[in-house]
Amino acid sequence: MGKEPNYLQWMVRETKTRWWHDSAIPSEIDEAIENGALGVTTNPVLTYKSLQAVPEFWQPQVDKISQGTAPEERAEALLKIIASYAAEKFRKVYGETKGQHGYALGQLNPGICDDSEKMLAQALRYNSWGENIAVKLPTVKAALPVIETLAARGIAVCTTLNFSVAQAIAVGEAYERGAAKARKDGVEVKPCFVVQQGGRLDEYLLEVANDNRINVDPKDILKAGNAVCKKVYRLFKEKGITAKIMPAGLRGVHYLAEMAGADMVFSMQSRVQKMVMEADLPRIERIDEEIPKGVIERLKRISEFVRAYEEDGMGPDDFVTFGVTQKTHSQFFWTGWAPLETYGSKTKSNRWF
Repeated sequence: MGKEPNYLQWMVRETKTRWWHDSAIPSEIDEAIENGALGVTTNPVLTYKSLQAVPEFWQPQVDKISQGTAPEERAEALLKIIASYAAEKFRKVYGETKGQHGYALGQLNPGICDDSEKMLAQALRYNSWGENIAVKLPTVKAALPVIETLAARGIAVCTTLNFSVAQAIAVGEAYERGAAKARKDGVEVKPCFVVQQGGRLDEYLLEVANDNRINVDPKDILKAGNAVCKKVYRLFKEKGITAKIMPAGLRGVHYLAEMAGADMVFSMQSRVQKMVMEADLPRIERIDEEIPKGVIERLKRISEFVRAYEEDGMGPDDFVTFGVTQKTHSQFFWTGWAPLETYGSKTKSNRWF
């Protein structure tokens, strides 16, 4: 008899659940592929971490970037190096799945997330890097028309900075409008992956509850991210939205275990993958298990949970103002994009005062 598949391999082989690797470090990508990863997440922070982790691996390509390159162009060039490498690793998967998986994500400059025209121009440049590069945009109002345009042109997209039902529905509807245009024009429709950052949402709600002395059990709060994600999953089915939900920012094995069996695409860091394997979770599909109503009612004591959970909890104008969106956006920019602007360069950035 052959060796029993580990939990990650079981999911891919026996359920509808798929997963991608969340890191740009080459050795970690190789290990993830062995365990069934079908794509790779990259962003400015992960790009910078990879450059720092294995500088000797990337240095020959970094040296090809001219010292005279402007800071923003330098950051984009570094993203291209790593995203292109990751995309090549998954080119076979891209072919085998007929373009449904096998992507590396190219995340746009967080500093231009309020400018639709600049985002579209950068997205088209990213698309030119390779057929299995998916453009990663923020889930804010200015990005919605860009998502629609990219979908209409047959370009795969992924949306991040997404923590709520309202954001996910807005993205899904924009994608469907674009996909309809693509089909009408005879353009091949490419997928859309809607990131749901449940772990980050839970952390944020814990902070809000503690700071405001709201009496909610932390154990209930740790179910909030999954509650939002399960609701989005149900609503996507009801509304006929074909975009794939991508749970990310996982902080423990329960995020995966409680949604196993779902037709979703998880994004998992190496440390989370190891946690899952070490836990040796029961091979049980749990996506249809509902979050208890009592838990939801207690969570509603937190106004920020209501904003995240209710379908009308926010409008597009509110997306950029959501506290956890701002918090994560700042991280992407100041610990990812900004350091990339001067990595390996003798030019000083004018962003630092």
